[in-house]
Amino acid sequence: MVSTDFLILADTVAAGTPRMQTATGRYEFRVWPRKAPQAAATLQKSWPLAGAEKRSDIYLLTEHSPDRLVKLRAGNRLETKRRGDDLGLLQYWTHQPYPLFPLSRPDLRMLAEDLGIPPLDPEAGLSPGHLVARLGTLAHVVVPVTVRKSRLLFRKAGSRVEICHVATDDWTRLTLAIEDPDPDSALDTLDGLGMGGLPNRSYGDVLRHPGLRLGTMPGSGQAP
Repeated sequence: MVSTDFLILADTVAAGTPRMQTATGRYEFRVWPRKAPQAAATLQKSWPLAGAEKRSDIYLLTEHSPDRLVKLRAGNRLETKRRGDDLGLLQYWTHQPYPLFPLSRPDLRMLAEDLGIPPLDPEAGLSPGHLVARLGTLAHVVVPVTVRKSRLLFRKAGSRVEICHVATDDWTRLTLAIEDPDPDSALDTLDGLGMGGLPNRSYGDVLRHPGLRLGTMPGSGQAP
């Protein structure tokens, strides 16, 4: 059974952190099973526990979210994940943190490009609250969704694996994910945990498509 006793890790930025950070890339494989798979038990039995966390993120969902996923981490730190070329079963994502608020005009231009919307006015960059309020006027294009996460993090060699309980105002679901900058290591972990028979669905896929939350393919009525 998956433990729900979590240590809350602080989500802070150290003083003196550079405002601009380099994008980093990794291979990912994320599943959304209806019930805890054997992989969850294997992780808790055989993998070192690296940490645990409770956090709420605000995802800024658009039609582009399956490929460009924008969120406010812990409600205050803006970041974008951009999907590159898949490698077999694995998805490849680069992670680009934005500077801390207030955001500059170039930052706002980049954000508008990531969201696929017209340029944002400078007031939108004053704070997370200002940004969400401004995006509220674009509700037909951008939908902010608060996602609450309680997760256990495991690490072995280069792979990090998480077991996470995800909840929004409308639904809850369990998700397991493998993250690794090395595709061979990621595939070895995937084989070892026996999750390769489940579909790889990102947060952008699942948050954008209700059918995937319920375990069905869009338009098919069939469980994946």
